[in-house]
Amino acid sequence: MIVYHGTTRRAARQIARDGFQPRSPSRRVWFSRGKSYAKQRAHSKSRHTRDRPVVLTVDLDLKALRQRYGSRQVRESGGVISINGAIPASSLRSHYGLGLPETAEEIARWVNAVLGVKAHKGVSARHEGVLRLTRWIDNRLATQPTARIGEKELLARAAQWIPDHFAGVEIDFEHLRVWPKVARETEAQQAAFEITAPVDRREEEAIACLESDKPQRQVRGLQLLADLDDPDLFEWCVLLLGENQPQSAVGILKVMRDCDDIQPEMLAPYAESEHKAVRGAAIEVLVLRSGEEAPKWFWRGLTDPVPHVRLSAAKFLDRLDPRTHRDSFEAALYDPHPQVAQAARKLTQRMGFEPLAW
Repeated sequence: MIVYHGTTRRAARQIARDGFQPRSPSRRVWFSRGKSYAKQRAHSKSRHTRDRPVVLTVDLDLKALRQRYGSRQVRESGGVISINGAIPASSLRSHYGLGLPETAEEIARWVNAVLGVKAHKGVSARHEGVLRLTRWIDNRLATQPTARIGEKELLARAAQWIPDHFAGVEIDFEHLRVWPKVARETEAQQAAFEITAPVDRREEEAIACLESDKPQRQVRGLQLLADLDDPDLFEWCVLLLGENQPQSAVGILKVMRDCDDIQPEMLAPYAESEHKAVRGAAIEVLVLRSGEEAPKWFWRGLTDPVPHVRLSAAKFLDRLDPRTHRDSFEAALYDPHPQVAQAARKLTQRMGFEPLAW
């Protein structure tokens, strides 16, 4: 089955070397059936990391993965796939935007990623060796536009022209990795004296709750992930929304208000639900987290026939500019529900908004 994974170019290079690896706190690898969803997630991640968005195309055998990891560890719902286990790089089929580094900054990040060091401890983009690599790539592409530069060749040049940073390591050109030139016994002795960071017990509790079949436990797990600032919180919410009944969706949607980035089209069906509580909870998420699309969802909520939904939108009216979105405020001012009208009245005093007198 062909699926997609939205990420950044820097992370994609690591995936191409090491495969997909689950990371704390949610310990899952995420894919989507739709490419558009993966593109949006890639752009969200790129905004946070200031890197280029990349969409990876992956071929997964879910049946084989369930046999390997267990059926509960491979879940699919709402167009989202969650896997509690590593996925090898061999599953990659094609991807967009994953090329070799070209600028000095990209080369420096690539070298530091291979060396496994933080940027402040690694090679600088101003290093003469990095600048030489940049000129070499430019000249190669200028003279041979169709030439392919392999990462092995680039790594060999980097080791040659940045020798100070490659001193004391052995290079694995096949897997683009480096290994310290130290005895295993010495490493073991040093590890014995290292102080291990305490394990956050909330991670263990969150995973246990999310693997439960009880909706209340699942919501508790989502709340814990929100406390842990898990970047996969939105994926977890989408997955559980697809698995649960409408009556259980309200709690999940309330947690989704803590998501930094959402994909509004994934929530649009819930904003049209026949259940007023679900519809209201979805509207709250959309007016809070849909960015430039928020005014559209304010209007949708404020013109809903059910007071509960109108109140859900009205309590966040302070996020809208009354002058820019006059139509939404006028709809609220003339609302028959006193709390909706009061919310709009507080924000439009002495601004020329006068409710009609009948």
